Amino acid sequence: MRIWAYVLRFVQNNITLLVFLLVLFVMAGAWVIFEALRSHRSREEVFRLKRQLGALQRERASVPPSFSDPLVLSSRWIHSGAAATTTDGGCLLYVDKVLPNGSADLSVRVDGFAVVDRQNVGVGNRLEAAGKCGTYIVQLYAVEGIQANIAIALRSRHKDADPTEDA
Repeated sequence: MRIWAYVLRFVQNNITLLVFLLVLFVMAGAWVIFEALRSHRSREEVFRLKRQLGALQRERASVPPSFSDPLVLSSRWIHSGAAATTTDGGCLLYVDKVLPNGSADLSVRVDGFAVVDRQNVGVGNRLEAAGKCGTYIVQLYAVEGIQANIAIALRSRHKDADPTEDA
């Protein structure tokens, strides 16, 4: 019985502190419940935005290549200041700068040699760079912000040769 007397005396002496702690606990619980309800709504918003982003990415990626030659770099978005290498490893494309007027400055290295340095190419235009395996054809499809959508095809040297010339 003695322990209850100590507890009762402690409650009487510290009633304000205990009431304050109880109010603080109730407020913390209410805040947790409020945040749980609010985050549920924001999660739905996040999922909706992810669906929209996926649809926009599919739309952006649906640029059809217009080459009759085989692609060695499929259509992709490359940031300004970034580079991409073709699948055969013979051509390195560097996007120097993407300009807001619908063009980009491109540098091309073929077989390790700088063939094109900072040449401005407009959307829809092509740039050709010759190498030992053939001619790499770079086409700029679109620019958006600091990105350029580019694809590269390789026209084989054997295709360029005249079949009537036999040595």
